[in-house]
Order: sequence, then structure tokens, then C-alpha cells
Amino acid sequence: MKNKGMAAIITVIILGALMILIGGVMTLTSISEGQSTLSDNQTKKNQFVLDACGEEALVRINENNTLPSTIITSLGSCNMTLNSQIGSSWNFSLSTNDIPSLGINIILNRGSTIAISSWLDN
Repeated sequence: MKNKGMAAIITVIILGALMILIGGVMTLTSISEGQSTLSDNQTKKNQFVLDACGEEALVRINENNTLPSTIITSLGSCNMTLNSQIGSSWNFSLSTNDIPSLGINIILNRGSTIAISSWLDN
């Protein structure tokens, strides 16, 4: 009788430890998945902001033949870096403060119309 009681207690302890272990793993997996989803959403949001800034930059070049160092849109703002401007050929990069490693590089030729040679996501 004493051995059956001891075996039951050991079984309960082992099952309890397994349940805690499985619960901990599931919690950590859930947190990791949530962080990944949040990061993906932030990256997509910043990509929309960069695209809007790129379009606004094209409008500014077309209308004023100039680019400001900061481009502000209804979706957010971007930092603009003019890589080169030789005659009607423009090469500039846009980035956001939220994810500085994410950006776009645009190369275009401004004549009577704007001809985009390259629009690359970094």
C-alpha cells in the first residue's frame, strides 16, 4: 500500500513537471511568433511609407526639380539622400527612421517626362 502511494506521488510529480515544461515551450513559441508577426507588419508598413515617399519625390522632381532632405507623406516621413545628380540624371535613396536598414534607391532621368531607370528595395 505504501509503495502504491509513493508511485502515485512520483507519477503526479512527473506529469506536473511535463505539463509545466510543455506549457513553457508553448508560451515561448507563442511569444516568438507574435514578435515575428509584429516585425513583419512593421516592415510592411515601412515599405508602404517608402513607396509613398518615392512617389512624392517624383512629384517634387517633376514640379520643382529639387528634393528636400526629408519627405513627408500622409503615411509617414522618409530621409532622402541624394547620391548624385548629373544634368537630368538623378540617383537618390530613401529610408525611414523606424527601420534604417530598409530603404529604396531610385535612379531616373528627368527630361520632358520622368523615366525611371531603377527602383530597388534595399
